[in-house]
Amino acid sequence: MRPILLLLLFLWCCSLLNAQPCLDRANGLLDEALGFMKKNYYRRADVSWENITNEARTRLKASGRCDDVYDIISSCFKQLNEQHSFIMPPQKAGQYNYDASLAPLPPLSELVGEIRGEWLNDSIAYLTVPWVSTTDSFICMRIADSLQELIARLDSKGVSRWIIDLRKNAGGNCWPMLAGIGPLLGDGVCGYFVSGGERIPISYRNGAAFQGKHVLCRVSRNGYRTQQEHKSIVVLTGRRTISAGEIVALAFKGREQAYFVGEPTAGLTTANATYSLSDHSMLVLTVCREADYMGRICEGSILPDRIIRPPTMGPVDDDPVRAAAIDWLQAR
Repeated sequence: MRPILLLLLFLWCCSLLNAQPCLDRANGLLDEALGFMKKNYYRRADVSWENITNEARTRLKASGRCDDVYDIISSCFKQLNEQHSFIMPPQKAGQYNYDASLAPLPPLSELVGEIRGEWLNDSIAYLTVPWVSTTDSFICMRIADSLQELIARLDSKGVSRWIIDLRKNAGGNCWPMLAGIGPLLGDGVCGYFVSGGERIPISYRNGAAFQGKHVLCRVSRNGYRTQQEHKSIVVLTGRRTISAGEIVALAFKGREQAYFVGEPTAGLTTANATYSLSDHSMLVLTVCREADYMGRICEGSILPDRIIRPPTMGPVDDDPVRAAAIDWLQAR
């Protein structure tokens, strides 16, 4: 046999030896993910797990490619018609958890959306609540601090009319959003996570956002309290108000003197939990439904009180949604 053929045969045998441990790890990862899904998925009782498991294992075996396990786990969610659950590969999970050992740390602009505030007609305060794509406790505290500091600055005029713009809030981590917006929510329960017969309250108290009895985010000092106890609030929503952004919107839904303007939200009004897997990837799994502060479960999109579609043409600064919010507040 020629030397070149011997070399190719040797390399082929080596590839087979290297591939098997890799495929074993991929199968183990698939089993981990399916294990969390079977135990914690909020609609688990309605799922034929045997069929989904067998099909996933068959696909991975036929593929022979270790990295395909992520697509195969994603395909399980497609079979469930589940749009809110997904898997983060190790590098993305490292960025979300702000773990420099897994991925280069991204700039802050890739972790947090825009925080902006201004006075409108000197009698209305307007602010945006950002999406938050990190669980880093220090960054989350900074975000909550920034929102409360902005609210305090806007409140220096003693305004009682507020616009909260969630139209670009694509979700992520709701806790710094809730801790930051707390002065406008006020102390108390602002929603619930609902799973079966269990209702876990979501609440805000003195600068801290709680899940049940657990503080998930707090500001670095005492929480700010607005000058005016009674406030009229308009919440602006749109199709890009997603997931955690919808939790913030739901916290105001149904409150006296709260009004919603814009488009229906994305409809991902279920709550996710995260599960770290053995390769440092992360399963983001839907585990419960959400309810407003009255305990009313939200099914799908949050509907505005007044639906206004954004213009497809016209001046860039033409914002009929914000204009409608101003009109409503000025009539109070």
